[in-house]
Amino acid sequence: MQDDDDDLGTLEAYGDIVQEVLAGRTEGHKCPICGEGVLDCRADEAIVRLECPRCGRYFEGMLA
Repeated sequence: MQDDDDDLGTLEAYGDIVQEVLAGRTEGHKCPICGEGVLDCRADEAIVRLECPRCGRYFEGMLA
């Protein structure tokens, strides 16, 4: 289980990318964790998901 500091750090790492994905720019974002993978970014009416095929880390959030 992650603590609150890990969750906050993850949100900060992905924050700018989430904003760009929500604005429709879903291609070409580098993974902020490993720096090598290109993120698979998806957003629909309720969920945004960013996943790195290289390191396997991901961020997923529900839109309000």
